[in-house]
Amino acid sequence: MDALDRLEPVVRPLLRQVDDALATLGAPAEHAIWGHLRRVGATPADAVMFFADLQPVRLRAAAERLRAQAAGYQAASVPASPPWQGGAGTAYAAHAASLAAHLHGEEGLAGALRASASYVDGVADWAQRSRDRMARALAEVMASAQAVTVRSQPARANVLRTAASADLVRAVVAAADIGAALLAVAEDAVSAGRDVPRAAAATATELGYRAPGLAEPLSSEGVIRLRH
Repeated sequence: MDALDRLEPVVRPLLRQVDDALATLGAPAEHAIWGHLRRVGATPADAVMFFADLQPVRLRAAAERLRAQAAGYQAASVPASPPWQGGAGTAYAAHAASLAAHLHGEEGLAGALRASASYVDGVADWAQRSRDRMARALAEVMASAQAVTVRSQPARANVLRTAASADLVRAVVAAADIGAALLAVAEDAVSAGRDVPRAAAATATELGYRAPGLAEPLSSEGVIRLRH
């Protein structure tokens, strides 16, 4: 468990109140929360839960499986010298060389899988950085005066509407402040996440097998000489 795993369950009731206040009471028209809500497309509680659900350790495990598969391709033996001569032997040797090139090296399947593993690791790194930043934001929110203001109000919105107007205004603004702080972190994380696939785009091309071009087509009239 990391910091976000420990903090998210503790701060969940506060986030529910923040979402409830935003949904039923709104926020000041000029508050930054509105811009964050439009750009992120999620409430503060939902945004925090999204990052809490990310599991970098699973991504790293997937990357390791890809590297293991890449090692298998790299180690695959493709005999390129058949014990016969003639047109069939020449064709076999050409196809074996093409298959070996397709499997081995950075330009083959082994290299493509290693590149995919690096991409998955990049996603895992992004997920962990995002979780760490969200955990720090939650810690700051939990210790803030805004959290005290929101938590001191009744949980139900219909009760909030009957509260003293000054207290109600303070609670609304406090909820908006908390929501803006958390959504700002989420917005930055989402923006950074878009850079991860862009950086890997050069290695994310489809790798097709290229059959060798034979100088002469195979013929049933050819002679096969076996070595023994």
